[in-house]
Amino acid sequence: MVRYAVRRLLLVVPVVLGAAAVAFALLLLLPGDPAVALLGQEASGAELARFRHLLGLDRPVPIQLGLYIWRIVHGDFGRSVTLSAPVLQLILSTLPATLELAISSIILAIAAGIPLGLLAARHRGTPVDTGTMLLAQLGVSMPVFWLGVLLILLFAVKLNWLPSFGRGAPFLSSVIRADLPALADSIRHLFLPACTLAFFNLALLSRLTRWALLEVLEEDYVRTARAKGQRERIVLYRHALRNALLPIVTIVGLQFGNALGGAVVTETIYGWPGMGRLVVQAIGQRDFPVVQGAVLVLALIFSLVNMVVDLTYALIDPRIRYG
Repeated sequence: MVRYAVRRLLLVVPVVLGAAAVAFALLLLLPGDPAVALLGQEASGAELARFRHLLGLDRPVPIQLGLYIWRIVHGDFGRSVTLSAPVLQLILSTLPATLELAISSIILAIAAGIPLGLLAARHRGTPVDTGTMLLAQLGVSMPVFWLGVLLILLFAVKLNWLPSFGRGAPFLSSVIRADLPALADSIRHLFLPACTLAFFNLALLSRLTRWALLEVLEEDYVRTARAKGQRERIVLYRHALRNALLPIVTIVGLQFGNALGGAVVTETIYGWPGMGRLVVQAIGQRDFPVVQGAVLVLALIFSLVNMVVDLTYALIDPRIRYG
């Protein structure tokens, strides 16, 4: 297990470097001149040339890519051309807010999605099953931005129960300090964005849980447990659910990565000061170093999450062994 984990960690390096190369190539394909976009049409030719030299845009593309990867290897993500700050500093200052939102949404999705899937599988073919799957279909089909607007109109504008913009006190620091007023403020600001981001994942997870359980419930060992007279609740939770967890864990890992990417829309709607909002602003201002740095960090997190998911398989199913 340890050797496998070390090998997976080593594989993260080429994945991140590959993501760096892809991000670099995609940004080069964007139309327009970054120097003109940042300095404006009124800038003189000398000013544009000086700015292109500052960004290294006047060098051949292979040299630009090589220098970029060399700086990344040495921990230099460059500087933001619009905010005049180190890219890594900007990302690290906004990443905690994005992680807080993504983790909260995944917790909500797991807490509601798996029980709904269990309920639908246990009452297969009944109105409970039909209603649950209709709700799941609604969640899969509903655009995130539209759901966000609806929740704001209902809970912030109509009922005036919850704030619709910004972030409260950091959740983790409020818990560590045992600051109840700050914790309450954090939860109030976090609730609507987390629910918005969680709804799609909740719906998908409930459908997958139902499907996985129905597959497992047809296995011989489940029939044997029922033949021994065990109650349906015990059969479902002790025998079926554990063996249905492998695909569920896989999709949860993917959902976490998707939550980090999907946070871009949610953070924009709610004015959440996270990395997604930073990336949106950077794209609008053609701040290439910030966009490239964000892509690298997301690739790193996604690779680490996939590694954790693979290691979790062995904990769920003892038959799985890693050499």
